[in-house]
Amino acid sequence: EKIDLSRAEAVAETINAQSAAAHQLAQDHLHGGIRRYLDQIKHDLLLIISFVEAELDFSDQEISRVKPEKHLDQIQSIKRRAETLLSTYFYGQRLMDGFRVVLIGPTNAGKSSIFNVLCGFDRAIVTEYPGTTRDTIEGELSIAGHRVILIDTAGIRAVNDPVENIGIDRSLLELDRADIVLSIHAPDAQVDMPLFPGKTPVISIFNKSDLISDQATAKTTADVIISCKTGSGIDLLRQKLAEKILLSRTMADGGLIIASQRQADTLQRFSDACLAAETGIFSKIEPEYFASDLRNALSILGEITGETTPDDILNEIFSTFCIGK
Repeated sequence: EKIDLSRAEAVAETINAQSAAAHQLAQDHLHGGIRRYLDQIKHDLLLIISFVEAELDFSDQEISRVKPEKHLDQIQSIKRRAETLLSTYFYGQRLMDGFRVVLIGPTNAGKSSIFNVLCGFDRAIVTEYPGTTRDTIEGELSIAGHRVILIDTAGIRAVNDPVENIGIDRSLLELDRADIVLSIHAPDAQVDMPLFPGKTPVISIFNKSDLISDQATAKTTADVIISCKTGSGIDLLRQKLAEKILLSRTMADGGLIIASQRQADTLQRFSDACLAAETGIFSKIEPEYFASDLRNALSILGEITGETTPDDILNEIFSTFCIGK
């Protein structure tokens, strides 16, 4: 059986899947989910094109006059469906590549202890001395079937040590790349600056709860209160992480999600082409140009499944397959 390009890409996705959720996504693509979704959009677009071109063919015989405006609702519906699928890319990409979860906070807040507990083994060095962690350290774990890349970072503080400052700079770079931030504080931590990384989801953690009384911990506004020493609150932290991950989940009809940047870029171009046709209606452009905009949109849509994909793009896609080893 000949498969289309979206299913061929799904073979590579299956090979590269590193979590249960990523494997399930690849299987959905392999079974033709993307092709079926786009076939319906293509069908509706072809109906509009056939009506418009038929009207153009007979317009000189005064049988019919082309009225692009009567197709406005259909074009807007097609554009919305394409954009709905496009909106799933953020989540889909992270399904395949993993969610970057960055631990950030002042020195001596217990970031490395939390990192080790979540990873399930002693990956990072832990001491009672502030500034022990001077570089970023990565570990992997699974949360709710999703791959998570956990990043331990150097504690944030004002310091004259040039090596530690390099580590702090790297911490701030990781903060910019984070999908989720674990903002950690503790009763004995040195506090130098608040960290609120824009729109990135944040879980605030009060660590070392075993050092203070229950009355004192009750006053904290943190999302999670934990103690790496006793294990208290760790399960709740995992639950909060799962909630943040699942909150980012966006699906099109039938639970469809895309994870390919090529598909996302092509869907964006298709949406732009639909917008050009829509704008043309409001601008009262000539029907011939309107039909040309629609045919351009159809050609772009075909690139996703391989019907109209240039050879150089095909070569790039199949270069990701390793054959003969």
